[in-house]
Amino acid sequence: MLFKNVFRRAAVSAVAVTAAMSTLVVPAQAGMSGCNDITCITINGSGLSVHSIRASLTWRSKIYGHFHIWGGGIDMNTHTATWTHPEGYTLRVGRDLPNRSVVCVQGWEHQSGGGTRSIGRACGEIKF
Repeated sequence: MLFKNVFRRAAVSAVAVTAAMSTLVVPAQAGMSGCNDITCITINGSGLSVHSIRASLTWRSKIYGHFHIWGGGIDMNTHTATWTHPEGYTLRVGRDLPNRSVVCVQGWEHQSGGGTRSIGRACGEIKF
């Protein structure tokens, strides 16, 4: 009887360790893309490691303006230019971002009479 209890405990422990290990090795995903209005974001990477963030426009779109890229410790504006699809701006990141960081790209069209107008904000979450 003692042998059966020891064997059961060892089997239960082995199953628990295997289950815990399988949850630790699940691959995380940082890569994603999406659009909102005519502004698009592409996040390249794996897990929390972000290789690059790309700001671009949807098919056949064209603006004179800039992109604002922010989130996860990033906050920058691109230069002002005429942007057309498939052109875009790629920000090289090359580092881990905090888990659950939300990274966004917002497009800003510069108006001929002055001022700017939002042309969409696309975001992605960096998480395990």
